[in-house]
Amino acid sequence: MINITEKFTQNFISDVIDGENCNSVSIISSEKVTYLIKFLNMKNIKEVFIHPFLSKDLNIQSDLYIFIDNGKTDISEIGKVKNLLSQKIVYIQSNNNKSIDKVDLIKLGFEKEFEHGEIDLNFYAYNLKTYNNKRDWNNPKGWANPENFDKFRW
Repeated sequence: MINITEKFTQNFISDVIDGENCNSVSIISSEKVTYLIKFLNMKNIKEVFIHPFLSKDLNIQSDLYIFIDNGKTDISEIGKVKNLLSQKIVYIQSNNNKSIDKVDLIKLGFEKEFEHGEIDLNFYAYNLKTYNNKRDWNNPKGWANPENFDKFRW
């Protein structure tokens, strides 16, 4: 029987996996994550890697990295994964273990996806595909139009 924290974690990760077509997942956590491994097996994930911490020589590329904050994670480790190893990252943070400030996560491009006060968890996600949406004004049309030179002046 899973508890409410595990259920919320599974639901959130399920949404990410279903929306992104993930085949490989890496989990960084020193906590017991057997419930998550069983869940990922049911989702037909082909490869699951589990590490208690992120070592300097780790170079496993995965479709999704899941960090479960245990108070020992460093922001530079998450930056390494973001820049080199994965385009999708989920960071699950308990309000009791705030080793990384939410401002630092937002600086790295993470978005706070979900917060649940009863279970004391915050879910952050980074996805390279949705990080920098194409803006309508950022295109060559309208930047150097000679017909507008005499109409609009600052």
